[in-house]
Amino acid sequence: MVRSLINFVVLVGFTLMLPLFCGAAWLWGSNDEKWLMKVLFCVLSPFCAVMWYIVASHLVLHRKSSYLIQFLVFVGMAGVVFLLIQVRVITF
Repeated sequence: MVRSLINFVVLVGFTLMLPLFCGAAWLWGSNDEKWLMKVLFCVLSPFCAVMWYIVASHLVLHRKSSYLIQFLVFVGMAGVVFLLIQVRVITF
């Protein structure tokens, strides 16, 4: 049980800090690190956006966020990632 809790905390922490990690890898990383951060950005960005929305809604708006808005944030961020790949801002 403790191990699964630690895995959950690490996953949430990594996902919340994903923008910082991506920026650092894109600026100072090797080619392999840049590729890995591009993949992780594409996969985890929608989850990161939802988590940041939940944190902001609780801390700033002082209310719980609805599942519909969380879903719309997820779909919107997935759309943004799709457009970034289509426009070739993110290339592999």
